[in-house]
Amino acid sequence: MSSVIFVCKQLKKMVVVLSAVSLMGGVANANLLSNGDFNSPNSTAPPDSWNLWTFGGGWANHEFPMLVDNGQDNTGNYDGSYQMSLGGFENAGGGVYQIVAATAGTEYQLSVDAGAQAWWLPTGEVRLFFLDAADAELASTVIKTTDSIHDPDIYDVGVVYQPWSLSATAPAGTTQAKVEFANPNGTGSAWFDNASLTVVPEPASLALAGLASVALLCGSRRRDR
Repeated sequence: MSSVIFVCKQLKKMVVVLSAVSLMGGVANANLLSNGDFNSPNSTAPPDSWNLWTFGGGWANHEFPMLVDNGQDNTGNYDGSYQMSLGGFENAGGGVYQIVAATAGTEYQLSVDAGAQAWWLPTGEVRLFFLDAADAELASTVIKTTDSIHDPDIYDVGVVYQPWSLSATAPAGTTQAKVEFANPNGTGSAWFDNASLTVVPEPASLALAGLASVALLCGSRRRDR
């Protein structure tokens, strides 16, 4: 019995040490983006904390989505609230982005719910850029949310809302991360909602979670006696 008590005491000490390490590294899994759900403001005005761009007559609309001609609507992860609808015609498009502080050597995960309108041939992209203090691009990671309707091109089908994610480690010199969603050259709208940028937990944080669970079991065993 004494050996069990000794082990529990040592586990508690390790939890305290790892907690300090975790706090020094910041809170993992906290969303670094402001207004990631695009629900502010409660209107079609541009979304708070985000910047919009368009070219060639494209659009970047803060809106509730509409049914399209063939009846396909937003399903899957769409939550019935405001979203970004990004689109254009041939050689036209739109996008939305937000820049936040970032730390070199830290791994980040970008997640978003995205779909595409069943009209012509939209193109959707999820982009994560790492920038230095002078706003110069150091690295980028991009995934396309509409590959299922391209190569070969399948017109008027669309993509049902679903979760997408990518992860990347900030290179040396990084001070900022730029999160961007875009429809760079697609006819029809690509949809984006519920975006989050989080720090991927380091091994110390994962170890802390496991040790904390064991320490709780130790306390529970003592109370049961």
